[in-house]
Amino acid sequence: MATDADAGTSTARAQGDLSPYPTDFRSWKFLAWMGPVFLAAFFLLWGVLAGNIPPFPPSADPQAVWQHYADHRLAILIGMSVCLTLTACYMAWSVAISKVMERIEGKDGIWSKIEIMGGTITCAPIMTACAMWLAAAHEIHNIDPNTAHLLYWMGWLLIDLAYMVTSFQIAGSSIVFMRDKREKKLVPDAVCWWGWVTVASFFVVNAIPFVTTGPLAFDGVISFWIAFFTWFFWIPAMSYFVIKAVDRLKAEDAAAARVTV
Repeated sequence: MATDADAGTSTARAQGDLSPYPTDFRSWKFLAWMGPVFLAAFFLLWGVLAGNIPPFPPSADPQAVWQHYADHRLAILIGMSVCLTLTACYMAWSVAISKVMERIEGKDGIWSKIEIMGGTITCAPIMTACAMWLAAAHEIHNIDPNTAHLLYWMGWLLIDLAYMVTSFQIAGSSIVFMRDKREKKLVPDAVCWWGWVTVASFFVVNAIPFVTTGPLAFDGVISFWIAFFTWFFWIPAMSYFVIKAVDRLKAEDAAAARVTV
């Protein structure tokens, strides 16, 4: 019968990891919960409190945009400042997804690296857009309507048209989890297919610089209510199964450690 050291070495070799350090599943799970934290903050603070669900119309003239920021200054200040800070939770969540993905494709797998890079870079346009809207609200009584209008549009162009980095993140996770050979996959194919739907829905936002009304405007049925909300549903679905996957992987490691050689 193998000793505990032999069993541990065998387990590590099976995982392609000869590190003598134990896997920190507790931290994995903590980071996996950052997805729901981000979504709650983004939806409630950016969306509801700051008035972006639904967005202020892109067809509004500069004076109307200025008045919107003047009338809702405090709500926008609170919503954007806190959301700007908590967007980092999305980066932390992508780390947890990447670690789970590594247990399918290995530590040298490229898609887990694409996923973590995509999740991290996604934070940049969100945080920068929030900073633009925060600055507009903070300085609204010191800027003219044209500047307020400029900052408003700059934020929307950035947060929408930087979608490709998020698409790579979603595609990477979908590819790897669909390759899982377990009888019961860590993340079901249905979640992965929803990821592909999300990726496809993002492409329509390329129209937003050219229209101010209709379904393709940044407040429109397609560019906002479909493109944004496919992502809003993908995040909790992925979070749920990644959180469960951490427990499953911990159990798999424990079972492997009991195997004799």
